[in-house]
Amino acid sequence: MNTLKVRKNFLLDSETIDKATVVLKHKHKNLTEAINLYFQAIAKDPSIVDTIESTASKRTGGFIGMLDGKIGNDDFKDMKRVHHENIS
Repeated sequence: MNTLKVRKNFLLDSETIDKATVVLKHKHKNLTEAINLYFQAIAKDPSIVDTIESTASKRTGGFIGMLDGKIGNDDFKDMKRVHHENIS
């Protein structure tokens, strides 16, 4: 993974930037405008960060990608208890 160093502690993934640039050219004039809009949206609605984070971490393609957000992180004992309650 190649990184672009903007400043000392501001590193970006160059492959992600290249992919995002193609998409952003259709909507905005440049990357600076897109980043400014992103920060304005966060200032008005902080919950957007959670949505963006879940979208960014979502896997694409294949069977596993279809399961993102569908499977919880329940404990095995809890799942077993619920299963037995449902069949009783």
